[in-house]
Amino acid sequence: MALQFEHRVLLVDDEPSIIRSLQRLLRKEKFQILTASSGPEGLDILSGSDNPVSLIISDQRMPAMTGAQFLEKARTLEPDAIRFLLTGYSDVKDILDAVNKGEIHRYLTKPWNDDELLLQIRSALETYELKIENRRLNDLTLQQNAKLTELNQNLEKKIQERTQEILRKSQALEEANASLERGFIDTIRLLSSLVETLNPKLGSYLSFVAQLAKRIALEMGLDRQQQDEIEIAGLLHDVGLLGLPRILLEKDSEDMAEVELKLFKQHPVIGQICLQPVERLDAVGAIIFSHHENYDGSGFPSGLIGDLIPIGARIIRVAADYAAYLQKWPKNIDDIRQRAVKYLGHSARNIVTDDPQILSSEVIKQILFRRSKCQYDPNVVNKLVQILQEDLEKNKKSVEKSISITLPFLKPGMRLAQEIRVQDGRLLLARGSILNAAMISAIQKLAKTILIDERVEIAVG
Repeated sequence: MALQFEHRVLLVDDEPSIIRSLQRLLRKEKFQILTASSGPEGLDILSGSDNPVSLIISDQRMPAMTGAQFLEKARTLEPDAIRFLLTGYSDVKDILDAVNKGEIHRYLTKPWNDDELLLQIRSALETYELKIENRRLNDLTLQQNAKLTELNQNLEKKIQERTQEILRKSQALEEANASLERGFIDTIRLLSSLVETLNPKLGSYLSFVAQLAKRIALEMGLDRQQQDEIEIAGLLHDVGLLGLPRILLEKDSEDMAEVELKLFKQHPVIGQICLQPVERLDAVGAIIFSHHENYDGSGFPSGLIGDLIPIGARIIRVAADYAAYLQKWPKNIDDIRQRAVKYLGHSARNIVTDDPQILSSEVIKQILFRRSKCQYDPNVVNKLVQILQEDLEKNKKSVEKSISITLPFLKPGMRLAQEIRVQDGRLLLARGSILNAAMISAIQKLAKTILIDERVEIAVG
């Protein structure tokens, strides 16, 4: 293997003829040759040199300092240099001292064979080059490892910073999306309140259906998005009925004439079409389209059966029918009993109560149970009845207390225990609304031009 470095070789011998012989031998090798006639002189050369010496060839027997002693000291100054010892004696002790103390790599006897010595020198310098290159590569590896460690640390730091930034942005985006979603739903609720202003009975019914359907969805373990979609569907499920005569809206579907029933059956399709321009309402439109499907497949408009009907539509069907029964049924206890017999037969007489509201609710629950698996999903009916029972128990335990005060004494922060309506039935503020200064000012101004009850029920406690 050809040598890659430009080597410096130090020759140390007290005999000039030996030095000259070695110089002649190494002349063709293009080495930089340094010479010394004694050990101390050789040490001076090593200590005064800025460039490393690759190979040191020293005679053993020299005045003032033996070759072994010189090489031992030279090892401290040039630890990487290859060290050869020339000796004309076969003294084992001298050779052992040179090996043990000077850590020589080769020892050669005088006279030497030029070819053999040259081969030994080349081999030694190849070893030297490998050693230096190995050290260089090790140092380079250490440097690169240090840089890599630093880069990894910086990378980890940057990844952590980037991750935190992404988390912050993600959280901000989630909050923005949630805000948009709340704003969207609030807009739907506002539109529903406008419907209630134009048609108080229809608006109140839609609001009741929406809240009840959302509660059923929650009890059935549906996620927040599905709950919101079902609430919106509850608010808008009868939007297709707008424009029909009010007398038709007052009727049960069982009491409608054929022409009236045909018009009525169009409203789920019309409702979905009305929502198609708003992509966000696609799922809501699907619920509205199917909210008159029957669990046994006898409903309309598509005749879907069982679980093929969207869960939101099954929930709206039960909640809407319950609300419709409550709204359309008579308030007089005798009329309620008469209506109960129509739907339940003689078993309706087993319901013993003089409270019209409790009687209506109980009769309607029994109607829903009877129509489970036919018109209604039994699981949805069970959840509705569970909710109604829980509400009944809560009402028994706690009745909200209220006081009646006149309009001039309204204060911000008061909560309405009863809704406020204009004399013609239009809703102004819903029950539970928290009054603020702007609301109070508007109510007091309206009271001067529109007939509003001078007293308002305010919740206490």
